[in-house]
Amino acid sequence: MISDTPVNHFRLKAYQVELHPMAQTHQVLMRSWRNQDEIRQQMLSQECISEEQQQSWFKRTQYDPKQLHWVIEFRDTPIGATNVKSLETGKTVQQSAVLEPGLYIGDARYQGNIVAFAPTLAMYDFCFEQLGTQLFRAVVKHTNDKAMAYNRKLGYQLTESGELSVLELNYERYQQYTAPIKQFLSRPRKAK
Repeated sequence: MISDTPVNHFRLKAYQVELHPMAQTHQVLMRSWRNQDEIRQQMLSQECISEEQQQSWFKRTQYDPKQLHWVIEFRDTPIGATNVKSLETGKTVQQSAVLEPGLYIGDARYQGNIVAFAPTLAMYDFCFEQLGTQLFRAVVKHTNDKAMAYNRKLGYQLTESGELSVLELNYERYQQYTAPIKQFLSRPRKAK
């Protein structure tokens, strides 16, 4: 099912951030972020990523219609990465009713900041409203208190607990829980 051309052509802009489809030019930065201790320790695979591994991952993902990857820009500066993956066998992201999201903020200035919600809101709005996504399912290490709190603020509900916690979010809960965050992030801001 791998495509001959890159699959992500969706550029998203909302809540003061832009999500740019992942490109070759982003790979050095992506690898440096992914290898930061505070990010790597929250990943399911905690090893440091080599340049070769990064390139192999990028080549594989850019042609795989079961996943879409973006680099997050805030005020024209890359600050992190986000993605979605289809959880349904044989279905692309555009066909799947259930998606698994991923996010990390590589720029320490925005880790734990309200701005960290902006890329998720932009991506979820797009998936729920344009792609027809019915449900997001997140898998989080049970020790990752920050990710658990972040997901709760988005409206996620815990469906399985253990070494890995499984959380789910439907559109109605997403709309209910994110309304105040969206309102705050939609206010005009002065550029710094």
